[in-house]
This record gives sequence, C-alpha cells and structure tokens, in this order.
Amino acid sequence: MLKAFLQKPTADELLFAFKCLLAAIMALYIALRIGLPRPFWAPMATCIISQSMSGSVFVRASSRLIGTLVGTVVAVLLLISFINYTFLLCFLIALWVGTCMYFSMLKRTTDAYVFTVAGFTVPVIIYGIIGDIELINVQDVTDMAIARAEETGIGFFSAIVVHSLFFPRSIGPVVVRRMDEVWKSIRQWTASVLQGHATANDSPRTNATRIITDLRVLSANLPFDASNERWAVANIRLLQDRLTVMIPVISSIEDSISTLQKAGKLPGYWKYLLDNIAVWIEQDNVTPESAQWLRERIRSGLPKITPQSTWDETMIIRLASDLGKLISYCESRADQRRAIDACISGKATVMPKTAPVSLTELHKDRRLAFFVSASAVFTITIVSLMWVVSGWNAGFCAPMMTSIFYLSFIRNDNSVRAMKIVLLFTIYSLLPAGIYLLVVLYSTHSFETLMLLLGPCIVFVGIFMARPATGLGATIFMMGIWSTLTMYDLDMANATSFINGQSFAQCFGIVMALLSAMIFRSFDAEWTTRRLLNSLSEEISRLSQSAKSPSVIQTTVRMIDRISVLAPRLSAFGDEKENIISGLFRELRIGMNMVYLMHMRSRLERNGIAIQPLLQALSAYFSKRDHKTDEQTALLEQIDNTLQKVCHMSSTVRQNAAIAAIAGIRQDLFPKAHPYYPQTLIPKEIV
Repeated sequence: MLKAFLQKPTADELLFAFKCLLAAIMALYIALRIGLPRPFWAPMATCIISQSMSGSVFVRASSRLIGTLVGTVVAVLLLISFINYTFLLCFLIALWVGTCMYFSMLKRTTDAYVFTVAGFTVPVIIYGIIGDIELINVQDVTDMAIARAEETGIGFFSAIVVHSLFFPRSIGPVVVRRMDEVWKSIRQWTASVLQGHATANDSPRTNATRIITDLRVLSANLPFDASNERWAVANIRLLQDRLTVMIPVISSIEDSISTLQKAGKLPGYWKYLLDNIAVWIEQDNVTPESAQWLRERIRSGLPKITPQSTWDETMIIRLASDLGKLISYCESRADQRRAIDACISGKATVMPKTAPVSLTELHKDRRLAFFVSASAVFTITIVSLMWVVSGWNAGFCAPMMTSIFYLSFIRNDNSVRAMKIVLLFTIYSLLPAGIYLLVVLYSTHSFETLMLLLGPCIVFVGIFMARPATGLGATIFMMGIWSTLTMYDLDMANATSFINGQSFAQCFGIVMALLSAMIFRSFDAEWTTRRLLNSLSEEISRLSQSAKSPSVIQTTVRMIDRISVLAPRLSAFGDEKENIISGLFRELRIGMNMVYLMHMRSRLERNGIAIQPLLQALSAYFSKRDHKTDEQTALLEQIDNTLQKVCHMSSTVRQNAAIAAIAGIRQDLFPKAHPYYPQTLIPKEIV
C-alpha cells in the first residue's frame, strides 16, 4: 500500500481531487447560507459518496438520500415511542441495523446502499440526540431529524452536480473496454485450448467468471450514467450473458480434447480443424461465411452413429457439439458488439428482442446474511449497554461508530482487513482533525479563509481517494476530519470533548466492530465455504424437479456467479484449491447438460426414450453428500443404457445433441471409469 501512496498523481486524480474540493465548498456554503444547525454534515456527505464515475455518484447519492429519509422517519418514531425505555430503545436500534444489514446482503447491486444508509441513519440520529439529553422533546426530535436529512441532502446534491457536470468520467466506456479485455482473454484461453495446450491452473476461467460478474453488477449503474453507453444497457448486458455461457462450453471443449489426446484417439482431421477454429477466434474476424464454412467442416468430420458406436466416437460428437455452440456464441457476441457500437453512435433504431438475464438471478446467501445480521444485533446491543451502564456522557459515539462500520464493511469477506484499515486511518486523522477543530476554526472568521485552510487537505487526500488501492483509507481519513468538525456545531470544540468523545469513543466503537468481525466472520468462513461448495450440487438436484425446462443462460449465469463468489474463499484449502475448482466446473457442465436434456425431453420421448428417469437419478445422486460404490455403479449403468438407446434412435434429429449431453455427464461424473462400450439390446428395450 505504501507504494500506492508514493506514486505521482495523474491528471485524472488531480481532477477528481479538485472536484471533491468544489463539492465540499458548495455543500458547506449552502448549509451555512440557509442556517442549518450542523453545516459540516453536508461536506461530510460529499466525501462519503464521491466516486470517480458519474453514474456511480448518482446511484450512490440517490440511494443514500432515500435511505436517509427512511432512517429519519424510523428514528423519529423510535424516539417518540421509546425515549423513556433506554435499554429497549438500544435493542430496537440494534435490531433495525441487523434487519437492514440482512436485506443489504441479499442485494447484489448498488441499490443495496439504500438499506445500508437506512440502517446507520437511525443510530446516528438517535445516539446524537440522546447524547444531549436536554433536547429530548417531540418538537426538537422532529426538527433535528429533518435537519439531518436536509444537511445530508445538500451534500448529495452538491456531489451529483459537481461530479456529473464538471468533466464527468463515465462508467460506460470503462464497462465496454473491460468487456473487450475479457473477450481478448477468453480468445487467448480458447485458442490455447483448441491447440491442445492445457492450462497449468484454473486461473483463466476463474478470472473470467469474476470479472464478468463484477461487470454485471457495475452495469446496473449505466442507466444513470452521463455517457452514450447508457442507451446500450440492454445490449451490454446481453453481451455479458454471451460471454458467460462461453465459459462452460470452452471448459467442456478443453476436457474433451484432453481426454481424446490422452487416449491417442484425436484424428488428424480434427486436429487440423481445431487449428483452423483457433486461428478464426484469434483473428476475431467473425463473418457469416467463415462461420458457415467451419460448421460444414464440423459436420463433415462427424462419425456416423450406429448401435455399435464406441466411446471415442461419442466423445467426438461431444467435441463437435461444443464447437458448434462456441461458433454460434462467437457470432452472437460479434452481433451484440456491433449493436452496442450502433447504440453509442445513435444508429440503433430498435431494442433487442432478447431480454438479458435479470440481476435477481445472482446468488443470494440467506443463511450467511442472517448469521451476520444476528452478530450485528448482538454486538451493537453489547456496545450500547456498555455505554448506558457506564454513564459515559460522550460514549454515545461508540455504538454509533459500531453501527456505521458494521453495516459498511462486515458484509464483505475481507471485513477484518477493511476494519483494520478503518481503525488505522481513523487514528491517523486524529492529529490533523484536532488541529482543525481546536486551532483553525478558532483562528478563521470568514468562510473564504476556512476553505483556504481546508482546501489543501481536501485536494491532497482526494488524490488518494481516486486510487483503488488507497481509496478506502483516504476516505476514512477525510471522514474523520469532517466528523470531528461537526463537534464545533455541537459547542463541543474543546480538548476534553475531543479526546473523550471523538478520539476514545470513536476508536472504541471501531475496535468493537473489528473484534466482532474477527470472531464472527472468521468463525463462519469455513462453514460458509463448505456450504457454498455444496450449493451447486443442491441446485443440480433441483433441476429435474422443475415444472418446465429452465433457461440455459439463466442457469449458467446463476452457477457461474456462485463460482465467482466461492473461488476467492478457497485459498484456505491450499493445494486442494485447484482440484476443488476443477470439481466445481465439472458440476457446472453436468448441470448445463442436464438442462440441454430437459429441452430435448419431448423429442426423445417421441423416439421412445424416457430421459426423465435418468434426470431423476442424477438429482437423487447430487442430493447426497456421500455415495456408496453400488450407487455409483448403478448410476453409471443407467447413463450407459440411456446413451445406447439414444444411439439406436431412428430419427437423427437431436440425436447428436443428446449423445453429447449424456457423454458429457458421464465423463464429468465418472472421469476415471472405464470407457463406455455398446451392449446388445433386445428389441423391447429399443422400442
């Protein structure tokens, strides 16, 4: 991190820093001009929501404004109803924070910030009012709550105006550029696979899953962006869907090529064809003619399916089917990329016919959300009771800080590291914050002089706020200064109040949140990882129970997203990490092949092949954690029998697709089993 602080500032970082200064000046001036009681809350709000991307600023500001309004209403109701029952009020505050945390953890998009802000607005208002007991009456409570909403709203408005109108840096070009970079990486990975170069680890596909998932969440801000890319939101999300479904297909191709090469059964014709497809993908010059030529070459190399077809022939069918899907997805990706350019340039006239996968399909861990929320209720209640029982007048800041930072950071997997950074930079901010509070504010007698003295600090810290590696620490540092200056509004600008409240109470609240994170989040890490590892199996076991065939793309997006969430947690497994990830991708491919079979179910049934018993057997198999040898043998025999029945189909429509799906399931489920060998079937079994 030290290296990131020592880097020379770039033009973009300086621009962002001066925009932070301008937003703070604007917010503080308006708050002072209209006579709000705590004007320093307004520039503090600009610091919290300032983002280098204009769309992110708008979404974050609007979410924070809505959350503030909701939290204000709840705070007023709680204060009016339970002000005489301090212990009960503290518990209700903790319960509200825990409830908001639960729903914020279930939301994977930026609007989850609404719940976060609504959660910590209540303790900020209530503890701030209780800290000054003389103000406790209905009128003062209402006026104070409204003033907090006004001050915060002014800060949001200032940040939106400055960051969106003055040299805005848009999300759209960043999203499109990163998708092009992902596609370049996928092309390189695909070309390497087709040329028979096995990857040393699973990093290409895990990196692709992580980046695509991040882009999917980031794209939720595009409708509020200032760039022309906001008109291409649907096409951008469709392109992300296309990139997502490529991952299991490429993984399946890699497995097929590796299996055939190890057995020495990959014909020279297919080696030549794979090289041609690799060159076609690397050149990224997708035309209908070139794609059709490759499809014809694939069809020409297909073995003729007979009841005596061997395992090697079925693996060739599987490889050919996946190559056909890959070519189609490459064509679709190219079409979507051209459609995005048309939307950006204003040449697009109609919306895409296909709807992108909804963000609601992304993984939601309700058990983890409940566990973390319960720990929040417990921790905040304990800190609140410690403050009340001790009679510590300035200690109201402790449960307030615990609530704020619990909601802001404990939801993340790296919460312990984040909380350590928060504590460290809060301590760093105490000295300059104390100087500004106890010296500068008493030495300045005009708004202009105050901003001249604050300006260099805002610009200097703003440079580091713009850097991803230092953004969190710099933001916490600046928030520490602004929150300290609010003591001037409360007539608490003295050394005793600063040391007792802002220094000790604030750090104590952060330490309690850190200790809770170290206890609860480390305790649930292995439990959550184990449960996520089983979640793919649980989803596969539910597939055949669907009343209708599930969408291939939706199922793929959901499973890929779950892998992207799980992969960073596997570092604790050491050398087993690669094997676990390979197993996850095998389960992903099994799930996809089951979905393909479900889509072909009616066609297969018309040919006398009941595919539902196999699907139910697979679901029953994945519903268990451990399997006996006879259960594995029985399932393998059922797969082989179904595969041979498909080879006996009188109609060749969907025959190759069904063979590819069943062969893929067999290979992924029993990679070390003896190759499939055709048996003689009696006529009754064929019919």
